Amino acid sequence: MNTKASFFDKKLMIGSVIVIAGSAIVVAVIKGAESIHLPYIVAVLTAVSLGFAEPRKGWFLALLQCILMLAGYFLFTSLPENTARQELENFSLYGSLILTFVASFLGGFIKRAFNT
Repeated sequence: MNTKASFFDKKLMIGSVIVIAGSAIVVAVIKGAESIHLPYIVAVLTAVSLGFAEPRKGWFLALLQCILMLAGYFLFTSLPENTARQELENFSLYGSLILTFVASFLGGFIKRAFNT
């Protein structure tokens, strides 16, 4: 008998909890950072861990993290009054979104390479 595994399994739900925490950390780092380097490093590290934890469904977790980062930034933080600060935060936020997808793919690739 061939039973197909459910997409939303226990492992994916645990990964979703990691996404919520990681998204909150990235948004907090974006709000407090003085340059783009620290938010990018934090985004890459959280996304690589997502891809490593879920090598086949990491794309879904990366998408979820991007949605939560955008929602967290725009719904739960205030925009800075300083134009330079606003540009820094925007560049950090949107760059982190792109890096989330790339690093999640990389983490999944590394995990699959270790398993073979």
